Amino acid sequence: MNSKPQAARAAAKAGSSVDSSSDTSRPNTAYADAIQAIAGHGDQPLDIHDICRLRRACGFTDDLVLTESEAQAINTRLYGLSAISALLIGADDGGSFKLSKWLQGGLHSALYALTEDAQAALHRANEKAAEGRKGGAG
Repeated sequence: MNSKPQAARAAAKAGSSVDSSSDTSRPNTAYADAIQAIAGHGDQPLDIHDICRLRRACGFTDDLVLTESEAQAINTRLYGLSAISALLIGADDGGSFKLSKWLQGGLHSALYALTEDAQAALHRANEKAAEGRKGGAG
């Protein structure tokens, strides 16, 4: 089953070629790093806890201060993730309804977009906190 690690490596290469000047380059880099970590496991069973342990800190080293609108934006995205997850769980094999493959694909894309948006907001807040720490130390 070498196709999975090869596909993961290809996805990691695609994810790592992100414009580093954008605000979302860090989440995309973290995503590429996670794909590379998965690819590094080869044909062994996937241990998601081990991968999470490798990426636990994700560069967050300062206390974050979120504005009301930032907190609301993150919370809204988390509610969206929860609602989409409930739909996908309800449509599982033994679920009470069925979703077309097209709709499932759209929901998966929405999950990814909501996750990226929430991570980007946290990374922006982390960058502000790091700048504040540097400004206060100097």
